[in-house]
Amino acid sequence: MRSIKKIRNIKIVILTLCSFGILCLAVLLVGVFLTSPPTSSEDVVNFDVPTGSSSQVIAKRLVQEKLIRSEYAFRIAVRHRGTGRRLQAGTYVLRRNMALWDILNEFEKGQVTLIRWTVPEGLTVSAIAELWEEADLGTAKAFQEASESPRLLERYGLADKTAEGYLFPNTYKFAKGTKTEKVVEMMLDEFKQRWTDIFDEEAQNLRRTRHEIVTLASIIEKEAQSELERPRISSVFHNRLKRKWRLQADPTVLYALGNPDRLLTKGDLRIDSPYNTYIHKGLPPGPIANPGIDSIIAALRPEKTDYLYFVAIGEGKHHFSKTLSEHNSIIRKMRRAARNR
Repeated sequence: MRSIKKIRNIKIVILTLCSFGILCLAVLLVGVFLTSPPTSSEDVVNFDVPTGSSSQVIAKRLVQEKLIRSEYAFRIAVRHRGTGRRLQAGTYVLRRNMALWDILNEFEKGQVTLIRWTVPEGLTVSAIAELWEEADLGTAKAFQEASESPRLLERYGLADKTAEGYLFPNTYKFAKGTKTEKVVEMMLDEFKQRWTDIFDEEAQNLRRTRHEIVTLASIIEKEAQSELERPRISSVFHNRLKRKWRLQADPTVLYALGNPDRLLTKGDLRIDSPYNTYIHKGLPPGPIANPGIDSIIAALRPEKTDYLYFVAIGEGKHHFSKTLSEHNSIIRKMRRAARNR
């Protein structure tokens, strides 16, 4: 009897082990199936991970895009590897034949496709905000608010109520979903990097503050169309400032008016604004645009001239004069030529 019971117990153990083995094999096969690519296609998919996305949301979208087989398997894998905290926002380039583990590797490495966003020289904060919205990166309102953030203004030592003048024009690269305020920080950091200690010394030699130089540079940026003329235009403004004359710069009046897309009228030149340099002497309270490095350098290193006037003569060029009579004479010649066309 004992031998029969012993044999029976052995059979039970063997059956149990077999059942367990079959179960393990089944689990393994299911696991392999769930984590394997849903297709052998090598098609590329641009997969967006918005800022703050949970693993559950990402898993659902991966299933929808047919990049993984199982939402549950993805979430288990994320928990097992501790990937949840390392899922970085951005646009990832994934292939449909990637295994779940390979997709997780991409998310952990954070190798996202970067967006290129170019900001030209001479735009106002308002115009840059519109550019931000046109690129479908966020709203113009959000960009405007970020440029007026008291925290950022204090951090970068800006005494004005806006970052006007200090958002450095350049091509910036960042992941899709990057917060608006972070991009504004990137632009302020770029300005900080470009403004060197040598610039501080040169500004002091001119008896000007950084803010005054940036303000002047913004006017030069709006007036100059030729890189070669920037230092000469700068010399005119410096000469007028030394004499305590009004700058009489049209772009400052346009800024006071909100930059309308039209020519100035005589009435415009009488607008009561601290930015109207036809009424007020010296520089306006702050920058009227965001200047590039060439205009900043021109403001710091004006050409040595006796010019006090300049007028646009077409094709991006200006005529420079030392006297008012010469200046007015050129204007009359231009008007006669325009009438005779």
